[in-house]
Amino acid sequence: MNGEDGSPDSKQSPPPMDTRNTRGVTMPKPGKGEKVQCGTRTVDFNPRRTGKIVGGTETPYGAFPWQVEIQMLDVDKLTFEHHCGGAVIAERLVLSAAHCFDKQPLNLEHIRLVVGEHRLKVQDKHEHRFLAEKVVLHPDFRKNGPHSNDIALILVSRSGNGVQFNSHVRPICLPDDGITAGKWCTVSGWGFQAENTENFAPILRAAAVPVLDLNTCRKSQVLGGRQQTILDSMICAGILSGGVDACRGDSGGPLACMTSNRWQLHGVVSWGSGCARRARPGVYTRVASYLDWIKRTASGLGHKISY
Repeated sequence: MNGEDGSPDSKQSPPPMDTRNTRGVTMPKPGKGEKVQCGTRTVDFNPRRTGKIVGGTETPYGAFPWQVEIQMLDVDKLTFEHHCGGAVIAERLVLSAAHCFDKQPLNLEHIRLVVGEHRLKVQDKHEHRFLAEKVVLHPDFRKNGPHSNDIALILVSRSGNGVQFNSHVRPICLPDDGITAGKWCTVSGWGFQAENTENFAPILRAAAVPVLDLNTCRKSQVLGGRQQTILDSMICAGILSGGVDACRGDSGGPLACMTSNRWQLHGVVSWGSGCARRARPGVYTRVASYLDWIKRTASGLGHKISY
């Protein structure tokens, strides 16, 4: 939503509304992980290409096995609540948005990563929860505007057997190259289903959105002239007539595009002007612009991304 000064706010959740208490729940032990290829899935699902689905479409379990739910501890309730989204890119690596972690000092014990998640208030069969061992924000976050370089890499803790890949938990591929205007991609998350609500979606939802030419988004009647310049390191995606978009609580989540028969992570939900408004498409961090940083940071954390 827009701030009081008319500037676009990040699509980050407000104070948690979900009252789920997950403490004391006995979780199943992860089994032996399967060897899987990135960007593959066992459940086929593609949301309709229409601008009339506010908040997207409910997805079948396993359709987006790379989706991560990021929770933050509500220190008043002492419960973990939905906060942002993310994407698994390797066994112990999750990519998300830097603004999801901009509250400093950051307490790692207050961050929980959930893989295999589908229903927010129900323990799903393949759901497993981990703490974050380290969160690395891009060093130039906000250097070129309040939403610039909005990307973060998270190292998942080694608790238990770690993240185990299976039919419902799989990594998404990093992009081979940039994405061109006109390509249809899919954004997924548990964010608000409409701008004027304060309830997260109970089941993972997804929406198909077309990638727009950046010069279109830079026009004054679209997103030009605002507090944040549309940079080349961003992706603008959405239907200009409105009606479909990411929203609050979707921040950090994946914009996945099918390329060369694999799903690739081309965008990270970053910011926008309201949700699903006419001539107000969503803006995503362009992952292809940060491949060197991602691989270099992963290496520094002791992990090599080989695909």
